[in-house]
Amino acid sequence: MTSRLLLTSHSSALPMTLPKTLPSMLRVPLLALCLSSAAFGQTTPGTATLDRAIIASTSQLTPAQRTALSAYAAKQLQVLSTSTDGEELEDARWELVSPARDPGATTTFRKAYASVLVVELAPIVKGTDLRRAINAMQVLRFTRNPDGLDVILERVSIATEPDAGKRIAASSLVADSFEDLDANNAYYESAARRLRDAAAIETDWMALQQKLNALGAAARRKDLPAENARTVRRSQVEAIALVAKSAKASQSADMRVLAMQRVLIGLRNDLLVMPAADRALLAKSLVPALVDLLAAANAQWNAARTSKDLTASYGSMVNSCEVILRLLDRVERPAAYAGSKSDAESRVLATTWDANETTKFGDEVKRWTSVASATPYKN
Repeated sequence: MTSRLLLTSHSSALPMTLPKTLPSMLRVPLLALCLSSAAFGQTTPGTATLDRAIIASTSQLTPAQRTALSAYAAKQLQVLSTSTDGEELEDARWELVSPARDPGATTTFRKAYASVLVVELAPIVKGTDLRRAINAMQVLRFTRNPDGLDVILERVSIATEPDAGKRIAASSLVADSFEDLDANNAYYESAARRLRDAAAIETDWMALQQKLNALGAAARRKDLPAENARTVRRSQVEAIALVAKSAKASQSADMRVLAMQRVLIGLRNDLLVMPAADRALLAKSLVPALVDLLAAANAQWNAARTSKDLTASYGSMVNSCEVILRLLDRVERPAAYAGSKSDAESRVLATTWDANETTKFGDEVKRWTSVASATPYKN
């Protein structure tokens, strides 16, 4: 019997579904935490076995091997499809995941395994049972196969998936999948475009954060060639730009700021270790996008101050925008900084936001808007 799914960051187990009575701001982060692939290491393997020759195969499986593989999966797929018992579902998920996570599993095997699983799991992933869908997506993630990941990617967009919880789960699993996905380099670019388009129309802040994080994870994949990584990173910046453009058009508080405050910290860290030439390429589109986020904060000044936590979130986003802007602009327009104080001493936006100095903040946003509207940023 397997143990319950454990989260390494908590002392107690959490079920794969959360009470609907929980506040949405609490339920959403907890749901995302349930998706950690590290949690699988906390379970105890089941007793079902699959022939090692199948798992270790480096050539196309024989008809007999494919029959054995299908038979192995059939019982657990049936449980995953129909059982209402939580422990049975977790056991079935573990039995299905175990062969794909076997250290001896080959790309050939995982591809054949994915072809068996996708047919049965795709309808479950698309269905309305959130717990069952998350279990199915977790199984597909560990096939490390593009066909399996495509099923998950179809659930990241509000255009195809109305359940915010499932979009969060799917986006988180996509990010996790990029660590060890067996795909060609062009696939990462294609996946990045899908994530970008989904992020642009996302209304749930946690789902947005997961999508933007997934783009960053893809761009950081160590064995991805530099040119492909640049294309993926460009999709991330384009997604930020699209969100920023829509945000600045409203004077109402925008909860997507909660995603931006977190994503920009990660992006800033990535920029610091990025080759200078790559930073310069991103600057042309990233600087105007960050200025749009500042314009949104300026337009939403009063609405953003309806709660202490929301004000702090906006402040964190503003701080990251200013840090990144100065990091990029010092290189793009070095003459403008000749003889100036250090960035830490000359920053205005973060301090005026915290001090609630509306006029000074607005004047600095106007200055940056003017900078972003001129060479080298204006197209």
